[in-house]
Amino acid sequence: MANLNIPKHIQNLKTYKPGKAIDELIEEYDLTETAVLWNNENNLGPSPRALEAISQELKTSHLYPDPSASKLRATIAAKESIDPDQVVVGNGSEAILGNIFQGFFEAEDELLTSEGTFVAVYIWAMSHNRNIRTIALKADYSYDLDAIANAISDKTKVIYIANPNNPTGTMITRSEFEAFMAKVPEHVLVVSDEAYYEYAIDLSSEFADTVRLPYPNLITLRTFSKAFGIASIRIGYAIGPLDIIETLAKVKMTFEPSNLAQAAGIGALSDDKYLEQTMAINRNGLKKFYGLFDDLGISYVKSFANFVMIDLANEERVQELAEKLKREGVFVRPLKAFGLPHCLRVSVGLDQENELFLKAFRKCY
Repeated sequence: MANLNIPKHIQNLKTYKPGKAIDELIEEYDLTETAVLWNNENNLGPSPRALEAISQELKTSHLYPDPSASKLRATIAAKESIDPDQVVVGNGSEAILGNIFQGFFEAEDELLTSEGTFVAVYIWAMSHNRNIRTIALKADYSYDLDAIANAISDKTKVIYIANPNNPTGTMITRSEFEAFMAKVPEHVLVVSDEAYYEYAIDLSSEFADTVRLPYPNLITLRTFSKAFGIASIRIGYAIGPLDIIETLAKVKMTFEPSNLAQAAGIGALSDDKYLEQTMAINRNGLKKFYGLFDDLGISYVKSFANFVMIDLANEERVQELAEKLKREGVFVRPLKAFGLPHCLRVSVGLDQENELFLKAFRKCY
């Protein structure tokens, strides 16, 4: 064994240990039907136009991809009516989040964010040995923007906001976001992670849509992993002012993302029919979930994404229910890793999967 001095902040990280594969669980519990509702994926499957674009691009796989992703960036820019130089793409929006830590932080700089938000932001901060400060969620599980603004210090370099928030599903409106930005100094970068953007604008006309907010210190992250159903392709993008985007372009991997991912993104953005079907499935699923929880008197948070978080008051109840549901073929997400051990998250699936969840939940609760 090499006598290497591993940095303390890396030693303190925990290696991601995935649970058993679905196929193993099906065999172990002798399941005849399943509803995989724990990763906020789009169970409709990949966008057909994304798959078609990948198929056409396979023949160029012996070549390095376009390092500037010019066609994809131009497609995104045209859709958003912005300059292509305001767009950078990467291996998922999570990779771009990592690039933000590389490109903007210095030794004593601090990340300011909320408790109970996307766990990757905490992991990226720790892996880059950056200070992180968190503010508690409000009683309704929404971001406390006033408290975050009041917590800004001389060390604050970046504020991270997930909107809608994962795992709570809460949303920040445009007026709320603008009031918050009015309190943020221009030397502090605000990152608005809109991974569930397509769902949010379908469910509410009041969604912030930060691409439309012209602040010099605001950047928006989006992904193809959720609404467009290509999570395994690993592609996301960021939109922001030219100087911020240029900084991120400097630190990203040269040939990121792959040729297949770039093609998939272009195809997905043209697939309006698929997106409409996805939104209809989500609206219907959310309505049925709310009906179930209302019937059973279960506390839940109204969602502006493709999942619902419920509050079961204690961790033991969450773990017990999740295990019972697993034995019925239904896979949901306990939220201990998110700092919400008394809560559970269920993603919206296809109609038949949602029906299996409703039936199993009534049986197990």
